[in-house]
Amino acid sequence: MDISGEITSFEDFRKLIIKTAPGSWNFFRGESRDFYTLIPKIGRLTPDPGAAGGRPAGEVMPADIYGEFQALQEFKKSGRHLVEVQPATEWEWLALAQHHGLPTRLLDWSVNPLIALYFAVAEPYADLDLRRDRLNNPCYSGGAAFYIAHTMYGLSEIDEKANPFEAETCFFMAPVIASRIKAQSGVFSLLRNPWRALEEQLTPREHIRKYRIPFENRAFLAQELKLLGINHAFVFADLDGLARYIQEKVSDRIDPQQSLAHRHT
Repeated sequence: MDISGEITSFEDFRKLIIKTAPGSWNFFRGESRDFYTLIPKIGRLTPDPGAAGGRPAGEVMPADIYGEFQALQEFKKSGRHLVEVQPATEWEWLALAQHHGLPTRLLDWSVNPLIALYFAVAEPYADLDLRRDRLNNPCYSGGAAFYIAHTMYGLSEIDEKANPFEAETCFFMAPVIASRIKAQSGVFSLLRNPWRALEEQLTPREHIRKYRIPFENRAFLAQELKLLGINHAFVFADLDGLARYIQEKVSDRIDPQQSLAHRHT
C-alpha cells in the first residue's frame, strides 16, 4: 500500500483527524511496524486454498479453510465455561475469539483515532528492536503506521443468523462482550478472503489511507498520548491493564543507571 503522508508531530495528527471528521464513516488502526499488511492473522498463518488451484479468490467456503472454522468451534466448546457473558451468535463468538488472540479473519479498528495512535506508538521501541526487525526486513527504518479506512456505507447491519465465514467483506461494530472492546471503541473488518489484503477487497467507494510515523517520532507521540490520559489502564480497561499502567509509572521513576533487573521484576 502506498504511503499517503507522514505523522511527525501531534499537530500533524490533529490536522489529519480534523480533515477526516471521525464518525460512522471513518475507522482507524495503528500498527507498530509500517511493513505489516492488512491481512488478518488466519491469512498470515495458513496457505490460501485458492492459490493451490482451489476455488477462485473470494469464493473460499468453510470446508476449504485450513483450521479456521474448526479452531473457532474448539474455542466455543472449551471456552464456554470461562465466559461470564455467553455470546449469543457466531459473530459474537468470532469477535470474542479475535479479542483473545485466536487466529480469525477479523482485523481490529476503532472509531477513536487516539486509540489507534496508541497501538501504533505506545510499545517502547529502541535501537535494539530496530536491529532485530532488520534481520528479516533489511530496508525497514523503524516506522509505525496509522491507517484511516473510509466507507460510504458506514457500519454494516449484521444478520445475526448469517454465517460469518460466508459473509462479504465489511466493517461492523464489535459487540461489547469484554471491557476492553468497549474501552477501545472497537470496530472489526471481516474479510471475505482472509488471504488477500483488505484494501484489495473494498468497493470503489471505499478506500484506506496509510500514514507513516518515523522511528524518531514514536516516543514523543506516545508521551503526548499519556498527557491526554490515553494509557494502558485506559485502553485495556481491566485489572491487567491497570497493573501494567502502574508498573510503567514505577519504571519511569527508576534511575536509568540502575540495573535492568529492577525494571523487569
